Amino acid sequence: MASPGWAARLVVASNRGPVVAPAECARQGGGGLIAIVGAALAEYEGAIWVSADQLPIEAAVYESYYGRAATGILWFAHHHLLNEVPWGGADWLAYEHVNRMFAQTCAQAAGLGATVLLLDYHLAVAPAMLRRLRPDLRTIHFTMCPWADPAHFAVLPEWLRRKLIEGMLGARSLCFFVPRWRSAFLECCAALGYSPDPAAVHAIPVGVDASALVAPEPELSDVETMVRGRKLFLRVDRLDPTKNILRGIEAYARFLESNPSWRGRILHYVLAYESRTGLAAYRSHSERIRALVAEVKERFGPDCIVLDTRNNLDRAMALMALADVLVVNPVRDGMNLVVKEAAAVNRRDCTIILSRDAGAADELGAGALVIDPLDVEALAEAMAQALRMEPPERRRRLDLMRRAATAVHPRQWLDLVLATVA
Repeated sequence: MASPGWAARLVVASNRGPVVAPAECARQGGGGLIAIVGAALAEYEGAIWVSADQLPIEAAVYESYYGRAATGILWFAHHHLLNEVPWGGADWLAYEHVNRMFAQTCAQAAGLGATVLLLDYHLAVAPAMLRRLRPDLRTIHFTMCPWADPAHFAVLPEWLRRKLIEGMLGARSLCFFVPRWRSAFLECCAALGYSPDPAAVHAIPVGVDASALVAPEPELSDVETMVRGRKLFLRVDRLDPTKNILRGIEAYARFLESNPSWRGRILHYVLAYESRTGLAAYRSHSERIRALVAEVKERFGPDCIVLDTRNNLDRAMALMALADVLVVNPVRDGMNLVVKEAAAVNRRDCTIILSRDAGAADELGAGALVIDPLDVEALAEAMAQALRMEPPERRRRLDLMRRAATAVHPRQWLDLVLATVA
């Protein structure tokens, strides 16, 4: 398929675009993908971004592709939360159809020999489709979530595993955030008899741009007034089962139970914005979190915990700046930028409790209190340990994490990714 008269040097393709547009305004899209790629691409000339909302996808097809195939199956499989495959063949056909639409659009938009960066598990089979359409293109696929270990990947039927691997191997370069996700992918390939060139499979971590992280003064003042001198426990997440919020709140309740002297002297602020509300699993998860928060308030007082479900970047920045303890305990996470943003912006020598199964633990583990995300008792004890930690030790740990969190600027990260096909 030939490209048009005007053609981009770089095409970035993802399910979600760089902005979301509610009725009252347009704002930056949430989530790690936007924070990373949007910041990196802001000053990149000759680039365009292709997203699902630009394509003529019928609502029912999108629901099958996104809600049941990409999210309901692949997302949960890569986060080790899938026990069986609850879908029909029509969902896979929809997934392939939308991937083909992306491939065709990228083929039309890209100039001769251009680079195409396909992002995440939503577009796992698009690389092979794009190679057939435009073999001249330098295609990169970057998986931004974790990659499943072979035993969990094997929950998927073999034909589906082969479709995914063969689709991804159509790219000239495959990228992951950390070496263990890269290794898991190569192990899954080997289990199926595929032998990709290891030199074409990369681990490229990303940091945050500290200069772009601003905590507005009005929000800072409001948070300080709300906290009223208490210690601030914080989490900033999406309402997503993979983020493990329920275990985090359960651990906080156990901490209060075991440490009654802290009751009334601490506030747990849970900033967790609504996500994928069209999916029943996410609505049910949200309801369980609300019920648990109500239970904790009833047991320990109405002022011990706050659940805020707004997608409010200014509020998040102010909370991260003033937090005393940050809890980041996902079941698994490709990277997790919240922990890096908090390390960069915090003003109070925050102690960070971090899941060992977040990609960020590979870089920030030396400064964080690293825990097993499935161990509620260990998390409750880590909360107590964080409060016992002496100021010099807190400062030393945060300094380590701040340096690691800002080591790779998003633009530098994009340059490194694009250099894999240079």
